[in-house]
Amino acid sequence: MQISQNEIIKRLMLAETSFFTLSEKTLLQKKLDSFNDIAVMSNKELSSIIDRDLTRSVWDGKKVLKKAQTANFLMQKLGIRWSFFGDADYPAMLTEMKDPPYVIFYRGSLDCLKAECVSMVGTRRATVTARKAAFDFAREAAEDGQTVVSGLAFGIDIASHCGALKGKSAKTAAVLPGGIDTIVPSSHTKHAVQIIENGGVVLSEYTPGTPAQPFRFVQRNRIIAALSPATVVVQAPAGSGAMITADFALDYNRDVFFHGACFNRESRALDEVNARKLSAMAGSGKAGERKARSKLLNSPERYVAEGAPVVNSYAEYRQLKNGNFCGNDIKRGGQMDLFAD
Repeated sequence: MQISQNEIIKRLMLAETSFFTLSEKTLLQKKLDSFNDIAVMSNKELSSIIDRDLTRSVWDGKKVLKKAQTANFLMQKLGIRWSFFGDADYPAMLTEMKDPPYVIFYRGSLDCLKAECVSMVGTRRATVTARKAAFDFAREAAEDGQTVVSGLAFGIDIASHCGALKGKSAKTAAVLPGGIDTIVPSSHTKHAVQIIENGGVVLSEYTPGTPAQPFRFVQRNRIIAALSPATVVVQAPAGSGAMITADFALDYNRDVFFHGACFNRESRALDEVNARKLSAMAGSGKAGERKARSKLLNSPERYVAEGAPVVNSYAEYRQLKNGNFCGNDIKRGGQMDLFAD
């Protein structure tokens, strides 16, 4: 569907504004005729439309307009496309989230997400054994026609993408923590090109021009978890980003598997280093103690103790999936009880 430049800028402004919910963005998209309407509006005027007090929110319409115009320029220059919530090509799995993105920006083909997907996550500081395990698992998954979803980061992520690119389908999806005009890390740009050339997709919920920042990595992880019916944690220390992704997966009623590489001697050694760091954090005061305790509890060992399955290959994973494993034994109301006493 062709839309006007006015409509494009208006939607980009809404995508740029993080304090609006999906329903509020959709309402404003329908209610306002022009991007100029948004640019000149005050917090009070916006509040009256969405029926929510925004007086404490920082709003600078002219600044948001400038960012939207920059994003539009980058989209045209780089051939970046978008898919809005409710569009026919919007990834169906994302609609099951509690907080689905208003829009997905992408390069490549979203069609790869219509195949069965498996999300693969893990530490950036992966061992040689874990990287090989991720590569082999992803290659076998792609041989079986699956699309491998990950985050293009160092370690397990890039090993998973590379493995998938060697499989029969060669399709993999990379979810970025910033605008897709800039590949993070930049050294993986060539891999992003290969992903697109082989029918995969590079995507993000952030407007082009948005820099990758720490909190956006966590937000990105929720999309990785949502895009697949199952997430496989290949290697991850307690409290890591990969474990946050596993937590998101359970919250979205997805299955979580752990690879045996999480528990070998090399991984145990890295876990001990991580535990010492968390112990030092715990000694930095009450806030540090609470944060360290929370991270220590969110560990592969805790998940497995609660009933999460451990697999050593894609074949084992597939056997469990075909056996209708649903992981309900490790979920309580859709969420693992990671913080029980």
